[in-house]
Amino acid sequence: MRVTAHLQCTGLASIRRGFSTAKLRHKYWSSATSRWHQNMDSTALGTLKNVDSGEDENSEEEGALPELNKTNEIPDKKKRNLEDARREICEVLNKGEENMEETLTQLGIQITPHLVKTVMVRTSSPDSVLRFFQWAKLQPGFKHNTSTYDELVNLLGRSKDFETLQMILAEMSSARCSYSAKTFSFATVWHDDSDMLKNLTEIIEKLEFSPGRNAYEMLIAALCEKNRANAALGILDKMASSDCAPRAVTFRPLITLFCLNDQLDKVKLVFEMMKMKGCPPDSVTYNLVISKLCYRKRFAEAVEVLRSMVDNGCKPDAITYDLLIYAACKTRRVEGALELFDRMKEEGIKPMYLTYSYLLNVIFDARGFDEAHSFLIQQSGTDPNLDSSNYEYLIRICRRSGLQKEVHNLLTEMKAKDLKLLDDNLFEDSLHENDVRQAT
Repeated sequence: MRVTAHLQCTGLASIRRGFSTAKLRHKYWSSATSRWHQNMDSTALGTLKNVDSGEDENSEEEGALPELNKTNEIPDKKKRNLEDARREICEVLNKGEENMEETLTQLGIQITPHLVKTVMVRTSSPDSVLRFFQWAKLQPGFKHNTSTYDELVNLLGRSKDFETLQMILAEMSSARCSYSAKTFSFATVWHDDSDMLKNLTEIIEKLEFSPGRNAYEMLIAALCEKNRANAALGILDKMASSDCAPRAVTFRPLITLFCLNDQLDKVKLVFEMMKMKGCPPDSVTYNLVISKLCYRKRFAEAVEVLRSMVDNGCKPDAITYDLLIYAACKTRRVEGALELFDRMKEEGIKPMYLTYSYLLNVIFDARGFDEAHSFLIQQSGTDPNLDSSNYEYLIRICRRSGLQKEVHNLLTEMKAKDLKLLDDNLFEDSLHENDVRQAT
């Protein structure tokens, strides 16, 4: 059964209407850190740390010869700043002369992917951009990356040069540059133009199987990012009728879109569509929905999704329980949070460090230090790093609450158990020096 027909027969054909004004906004789960499980799809987050290093201005030996002026060492192939290089190249491209490639070579500019993309953005002629792109590909030491391919694909798409577009998409795959939603962002302006989308899907169908399936999925993702659910469903319908059968990841952009727009009835419909297509929702897909419900503080509904998840043979993972426990803690459902925690451990699922911090915090707030400390002791003894993390977190809570004696006792326990501080700088502002000295 075709996707659109299924929507109509279920009485939810309106799933394709009403998305032109709602803006898709990305929301990140507030508990996400580098400790999140790897299967959190596109939502895995990291932290960049800038490390400043300094040198003593007077460290140079007195009487040492001054460093030679580096401008005297520049080779004939002059280095130019990005703006000057872009301007000179664009002047050549705008002329569009027959010997354009030779003129570009004579400029002697060192080509980088960032420079190439900058030039392509500032050049209006698709023919000149394509010639420049092909010339750059032949320069020694240069290789196009996903960013430069994306820019060319979008230029060709906007100019409706489908023949060249097909060639570049195939070349992009051969160059091991993966498609992304950015690759097909040009198609979002065609969300209500079935002919243009048909031309694009015909190009995709001519690609090899794996690149073709990836192209379909990234096109759907691009449309969903712009809140074009109607067009995305049409592409999904076309994909389902081709040799590229949808898989669970294919449906995730639609599920994310409906979740962000608080259209959970349509999420349920997509779940049914997935089962019908032989690719039932996986843990990542269920986690998307549970995350949305938890964000809205609809804890009871989130638990129902968990039950449905289990009933459909999909095993919850650490993220599933982390989301639910976090929601329970935020709504001060201490017993519910502890029941979920016990259940996940009974199922052999190892909690994440963050999960322990949620529980320590809510137990301390609801039942006091003694109960929180008791929970910490019960969970210790198997992982020294986890124990250190839990002690440090409870110490922070005590310091914020002014419990100096408890801070000292916790530090003493850490020393007795030979637990190390995971970050020595962590306590510079929050612990008194005498606490540290007495305990360590």
